[in-house]
Amino acid sequence: MEAHFKFIEHGSAHWEKAVELREKILRIPLGARFTKEELAEEKDHFQLVGFINDELIATAVLVPEQRVLKMQRVVVKAAIRNLNIGSKMMAFCEVFARDKNYHSIYCHARDTAVDFYLKNSYKGEGDYFDEDGIPHLKMSKTL
Repeated sequence: MEAHFKFIEHGSAHWEKAVELREKILRIPLGARFTKEELAEEKDHFQLVGFINDELIATAVLVPEQRVLKMQRVVVKAAIRNLNIGSKMMAFCEVFARDKNYHSIYCHARDTAVDFYLKNSYKGEGDYFDEDGIPHLKMSKTL
């Protein structure tokens, strides 16, 4: 079961599948959905996804901010977590960022994901804060 990763275009059929996966994992459990405005903003972001065979199994969005990228909306399909796919997704995001001449990546990690990011050499910054009613920690990595 080998995963492969790639960049996709905003608005494409793969992007729509990625939005569905993100919404199912990140938003619906909170009783929310992505707004049209949030999704429209993604046209200026890098959309990265992972596949096993033809099945979309992971996604991340990289938001350009000067020479830094903010990584957000990172998910791996629940049925295949703990198979190192998330770490492979991080490695792909980092290579993609370096190839685009970005110097670092940061994210607002949910408290339940902090250990995952630590395992992938991200460093916590500051104190926990509330975002969408969930404790988060800013985490970053120099590339």
